Formats: sequence, C-alpha cells, structure tokens
Amino acid sequence: MRKLIIKTAFITLGVTIVLAFAAFGIVSLVAPAQMMRLTLSLGLERIGADYAYQEYERSDDLYYLARSFEICAAKGYDDKTANERFDLLYEDGEAFAALCEQREEQISAEKGAQQYSYRGYVVGLGACVKYRLAAEDGEEAIGLALSETQTSFPAGNPVIALAVEAAKKEDAAFCAKLLAAVQAGGFEETKDYLNIRTILEGIANE
Repeated sequence: MRKLIIKTAFITLGVTIVLAFAAFGIVSLVAPAQMMRLTLSLGLERIGADYAYQEYERSDDLYYLARSFEICAAKGYDDKTANERFDLLYEDGEAFAALCEQREEQISAEKGAQQYSYRGYVVGLGACVKYRLAAEDGEEAIGLALSETQTSFPAGNPVIALAVEAAKKEDAAFCAKLLAAVQAGGFEETKDYLNIRTILEGIANE
C-alpha cells in the first residue's frame, strides 16, 4: 500500500511538472511580451531580450526590437546579435525616427524632461557595438557616431558614447583616429566637446 501511495505521488508530481513546462512553453509562444516582463523582473535580462525579439517578430512592434537591442548592447551579452538587431532597427529611417519620438514622449511623461535624447542613446550603443566588433579600423562605428551627432554637440551624443567606450579599453590607435574625425567634424566647442577631446588626446598620446 505504501509503495502504491509513493508511486502515485511520483506520477502526480511528474504530470504536474510536464504540465507546468507545457504551460510555460505555450505562454512563451503566444505571449512573449508578458514573458519578457516576467524574466526582466527576475533579473534574467538575456532571456528577456530574446523574448522581446520574439514579440517583435510576432507583432512587428519596433519598441520590442529596440528593447531587445538595448539589453544585448548595454550588457555586452552578444555583440553580434546586438549588431544585427541594431541594423534591423536602424534600416527604416522613418520608422526609427517615429519610434525615437514616441519613446522621448514616454520617457518625458514618466520621468520629466531628460538631458539626453533617446535616439542619441540608442545610436551610441550601436556605435559601441560596431566598435567592439570591428576587426580593424572601426570606420563604420566612427561614421555612424559622427553622422548622428549634431554640431551643437549635445550631452549624451553618440560620439561621447563611442569615445568613452574606446577610452575604457585604452585603445590608443582608435582614439587617435576618432580624435581626428571629431576635430574635423565642425562641432561647437562645448564643455562636453572639450572634455571628450581631452580624454581622446590623453589616450592617443600614451
């Protein structure tokens, strides 16, 4: 009798586990946005990024593609995947601009006026990813950062993000190349510009 009870308990437990996994799989397929929020709330960011991408594939909503890219790029989980998702996000200029405008409004509504632009943040991440993946000169990263940085050299622009990334790696050759491009870029000599130029000069001359 005791063996029968134990056997029945194990069978019940096994069925429960199978059903739980089945339910998890079904939710993952039909509601990846909910799974994204759940996994991110648990600190499982890499998994959350993949669920965000699944939701983008399901709904074609660029918000989720951007979210997936941001997580991969900011945390350095997978630069190759991050680069592919950035290129996909960036390729439709009008759609990307609309997304950035929408996100700016959302962020302002939630947190008030922001010093940094969302577009500058995303493109800065994209430039850093391209720099980390660059096998040789990193020209693509420099070109992207400069093309998306206004002459007023606003705070949090892509050039700043790229310069900080290269400076952290103490990449003298790249910093020298970026410095030359920045100096030829016709930017206003704001406090941020002068600080970045000083940082790049310091690394380049080491």
